[in-house]
Amino acid sequence: MKKTFVVLAFLLCLLTPLSVSALEDERKQKLTQYLERSMETYRIPGSSLVIIQNGEIFYSGQWGEMSNGKEVTTDTPFLIGSLSKPITSLAIMMLVEDGLVKLDEPIQTYLPAFTYYTHSSKNLTVMHLLQQISGIGAHDGFKVTDNNTIDGDAIAKAVEQLSGVELVSEPGKHYEYVSANYLLLGSIIENVTNQSYAEFVNKRIFTPLGMNQSAADYETAVEKGYVPGFESWFGRPVKSDGFYDQGGTPYGYITSSANDLANFLTFMLIGGDLLSEESLQQLRTLPSEGRTYGFGWHFSKTEHFPFHGGGTSDYRTEMFFIPEQNVAAVLLTNKYHITEDPHVAYIMQGIRAIMNGGEPDRLPAMNLSIQWWTLVVTILIGVLTLVHFSVRRRKPARSNKWSFVFGAFCLFLAISLIPLLAYSMGAPWKTIQLFAPDLAFLVKCLVGMFVINGLISYIPSRLKKS
Repeated sequence: MKKTFVVLAFLLCLLTPLSVSALEDERKQKLTQYLERSMETYRIPGSSLVIIQNGEIFYSGQWGEMSNGKEVTTDTPFLIGSLSKPITSLAIMMLVEDGLVKLDEPIQTYLPAFTYYTHSSKNLTVMHLLQQISGIGAHDGFKVTDNNTIDGDAIAKAVEQLSGVELVSEPGKHYEYVSANYLLLGSIIENVTNQSYAEFVNKRIFTPLGMNQSAADYETAVEKGYVPGFESWFGRPVKSDGFYDQGGTPYGYITSSANDLANFLTFMLIGGDLLSEESLQQLRTLPSEGRTYGFGWHFSKTEHFPFHGGGTSDYRTEMFFIPEQNVAAVLLTNKYHITEDPHVAYIMQGIRAIMNGGEPDRLPAMNLSIQWWTLVVTILIGVLTLVHFSVRRRKPARSNKWSFVFGAFCLFLAISLIPLLAYSMGAPWKTIQLFAPDLAFLVKCLVGMFVINGLISYIPSRLKKS
């Protein structure tokens, strides 16, 4: 009996690693199938995924191609959007440890030429910028972000343009996600180090972490293989002409690969020589007072782990790490549209479900109702414009005050449509054109047709009088 027990115990020890390996293989197979299904559902041309578990790469996958036809690999550089913010936050904390920056110091200490207006007596500090509670409004932020420029001094120029902004709330009082906060942090890095932002992060972060495909300036990004991604027109990928903002690198225009960001996430999980454990823990700590944004990271409202998403006009990205489970993941994709923004977040939720041993929820279908309804309205107005033109051409003399009022109304719509749309969406027109190009095109068509209707309501009567 004793011998039998020993043999069974021995066999159990042999079988346990095999069963664990089988479970891991099954999980990896599920991940592959899930990503393939996700890309098909959302018509994503190319993506790469790396998952870290217990300090090692658990899963590495790549699918599809880039806009130049090359196959995606986990070393392919993507524009990472707002995944740039955690990198900027790390850079600031390194400067805090160097004694060059203090978190509770007013930003004028480091940006003496920058001014702002506020009704509060509280100073705007570095900490306020990091936690997105500066009081700078989103609309003012949009004015100076996402500019198509590759100038070497683009950060300083954008900060100069933002200078004089009026705060919409007291510093430290309200959370509002504004990329311009991280623009200012990037400028602080340049001012206190006497280096460009790109030079600093390359020397102090990318090189030590082995992020060899990463870059924070356009020229280096192109050298490492960066190419434009894909815009989305009615859900279908269309090759982008390329959009890069050199001044936006601190908040959204770093280029990096899945492998490089896996190195960054490994550091966030286990630490290293870049930062003391105390400062690293500060980056990973859930914000107080019920806030969900800390030092460059969002925090899950339910599970409280750090994560961040990113989007540019032609790329969409997502990453997270969970210190308690010693797991992290980064997913990079090369298509974007503002109405499709949640798609990659949905995919990442499914990835976490699989990693937790569960089944992912069914992916929500792509919703293109806004685009299609706008197209329907555009076609309808187009048909009415042709009818209106035909009627006015056959009977030009039938012009009265109602025709004049109708024409004036059409011209009013032509003038006010874009400003009203920008106001309702809380973003400048340039931002709408950048992140929703198909909608912007249809709106411009509508404006053109309103102008035509206005003119043909008014011009024939004037010609008759003359």
